[in-house]
Amino acid sequence: MRIVDLCIITGLLFFWYGMIPVVGTFIHRYHRKVFRQQLMVVLHKPLLDYETWRLLERGHVNDTMFRFLGKFESVSETILWIKNESLLIPLGLRDTQIFFVNDAGLRRIVNRRLLDISEETKIFVAGEIVWQDGRQMFASTKKNPLITILYDKEDNEDLVVRIISASRNKNDYWNLVTPYSIIMGIFSLILMAIFYLQRPAFRIMAIIALIAVFIPLFPFLPPGILFTSMSRFLRKCAETASIRSDITAIQEPHERKQLRHYSAKAVLYEVSSWIILIMGIGTNIFFIGVVALYFIRLATPG
Repeated sequence: MRIVDLCIITGLLFFWYGMIPVVGTFIHRYHRKVFRQQLMVVLHKPLLDYETWRLLERGHVNDTMFRFLGKFESVSETILWIKNESLLIPLGLRDTQIFFVNDAGLRRIVNRRLLDISEETKIFVAGEIVWQDGRQMFASTKKNPLITILYDKEDNEDLVVRIISASRNKNDYWNLVTPYSIIMGIFSLILMAIFYLQRPAFRIMAIIALIAVFIPLFPFLPPGILFTSMSRFLRKCAETASIRSDITAIQEPHERKQLRHYSAKAVLYEVSSWIILIMGIGTNIFFIGVVALYFIRLATPG
């Protein structure tokens, strides 16, 4: 019976603390990968200028994909107005995702928060210019969704590197679903512990369930924290290799050997980081289990 109960606790642990956040990680990575692929496609498109804008109005330009560097002007319910030295251009907000990039990373801005954006904030736009609602504008289409990024630094030279670096999440495990998943895991394991505490013969199972509640904290407890530090270092190395791979794919797309080199290094570092992190968690589980068993024996008569 205790083996069955142990399997139930392990299953809850694996499902809430492992499987759900990992699924969220893959979904998050997929969306960021699509974002980077779209960015790489449009980076080679020409910058939009006044003369080209007028030619587009007359229908004299075949390729309607362009990049635009400028500033935020104003926003209405469906239109974001952007400008540079010679142009004031509408940007359709329908089906358009807008991001803000700074040293903290890349985050999405919902349309209602655009009212809080100050004028003169710098903006990078890449995508298709179409006729929509009776006017010519940048707008998302099913085939070519707009890439719209607000940023805070004057220098445009390293903007692409900053965007790609920010799109590489520092901790993929911690994503949109992780907090809710951990809360559900804690709640279900506490219920299991309360259930077992009502039955004296299953007190050990109650202790195991209570220990399992705190497993998300195990990477930050000694001695496992040493493994966590090593894992973080390797994750940073994996992130750097991935960024170099992306930059190589943009700047030197024909350097296949170098591209494969950086990609292989990124995979090696990331797999190693996860192995070391799991070793650290396992080490803490072992030590805490030994200590718990010691005190259980002391408390057990005879």
